Amino acid sequence: MAGSASNTVKLVIITPYKKFFEGDVTSVVITTVDGQMGFMAGHPPVIVALRPGVSHLVQEGRTKYFTLSEGYCDISGDLIKIICNTAEYPEELSPRRTCQSYTEAYEALEKAKKIEDRAAREVLVKEFEQAMARARARRHLLELYGSDHQKERIAILVKEYGWKDIV
Repeated sequence: MAGSASNTVKLVIITPYKKFFEGDVTSVVITTVDGQMGFMAGHPPVIVALRPGVSHLVQEGRTKYFTLSEGYCDISGDLIKIICNTAEYPEELSPRRTCQSYTEAYEALEKAKKIEDRAAREVLVKEFEQAMARARARRHLLELYGSDHQKERIAILVKEYGWKDIV
């Protein structure tokens, strides 16, 4: 059982498709709409909104890096619960798919900006901007914490796709 006596807190990360992580951790750092935030055992209750970004947790002295997408984090007592659309470790990511998804979202965004219906345009623009943010977070994770092969591939593919911006 997690608790401040052991200096750990239970962390649960859930997506619509799977329980990404469940276990006792020393700390977790996530990307929120207000920037990076870290949480440990004994943190006061809070709910924060997530934005796509690189996150990490520390468990038994080992750091695990991953991306989280849109969602929220609820800290209460000895439990940190993260509910988000996607959560991925570097080894689960494809450098090519990361670049393709960014390019597809960018092209769709440019088309969406030309839609005359204001309400429809706003919804689509936000959707494609979020897709681009998820791709940026994946790229950043691969560049920092991917395998040597992933780092080499993402560097080549970023040039191939003409993708310059980053998180």
